[in-house]
Amino acid sequence: MHRLRRSISSLTVLLTFEAAARRESFTRAAEELGVTQAAVSRRMKQLEAEIGCPLFLRANRRVVLTEEGSALFAATGDGFDRIADAIAGIRDRPADLTVAVSVAFAHFRLLPELSSFRDIAPEANLRVVSSDTWTAPDDPSIDIAVRYGAPPFRGMTVLGSLGDAVVPVCAPARRNALAGVTIDDLIAGRCGALIEADAPEPTWMGWGQWFTAQGHRARPSGKWLRFSSYSDGIYAAMAGQGIALGWKGLIERPLADGRLAALPLPILRPKERHWIMVSDKLAPSPQAQAFASWMEKSMGFVP
Repeated sequence: MHRLRRSISSLTVLLTFEAAARRESFTRAAEELGVTQAAVSRRMKQLEAEIGCPLFLRANRRVVLTEEGSALFAATGDGFDRIADAIAGIRDRPADLTVAVSVAFAHFRLLPELSSFRDIAPEANLRVVSSDTWTAPDDPSIDIAVRYGAPPFRGMTVLGSLGDAVVPVCAPARRNALAGVTIDDLIAGRCGALIEADAPEPTWMGWGQWFTAQGHRARPSGKWLRFSSYSDGIYAAMAGQGIALGWKGLIERPLADGRLAALPLPILRPKERHWIMVSDKLAPSPQAQAFASWMEKSMGFVP
């Protein structure tokens, strides 16, 4: 219990005291507070009894603060002003914008480009939730989410999408040594380890689906390097440890800056896409709409 609660029985009497002291009248304080003059008078007698000294000198239609009353009025006025300022600051602060994305999308697309959103919305208090566990439909704190897959998505409304293309990728030095690589070479294990990662989304394509889509049903006989995170798998490919399946839209930057290179093999364009979504329970906030618009302009998402 705060020690103030041990000093007086009710904070209401302090609010009443502040109004009476400021207005120098029990009657005007009663009008301001929406109570009777008798209620104000009763509360002030209660406060004086609890403190143990008179706070007002009572005249006919006016009250004057005693020395003790003046000291208390200075303290309550300052304290109430500070509380009011704190509440106003909280109310006026822009609401946090919470964005939920997969770990890979956060690493390779969102974080490298996030500063440009901060440039156009410097007042935004942004919170990024990077997780491969899909919780957006059931988490009211999430304002906007990005997920790979195919709609419909339960509890979500789509604002935009980004298509992608899948192709094997590796470190540039390894790519130079595999200029004439074929799918049969990958299956036979003649190109080094195939890097596989746990799917961040249910519809995420693995090597088995990629080979099947290319018309090859044989199981690869070479070495495997497996990771629980797709991001770790891509970083392993950058380090020259094997060949990974790359979503070109997702790893656009490492392909462009030379950390990764695409092998000269067929490109698949899955029907699944990256989708920007908001909850269908509430209209998107202005900040969420601004963030979706920024993703359309900076990353190529289309409405």
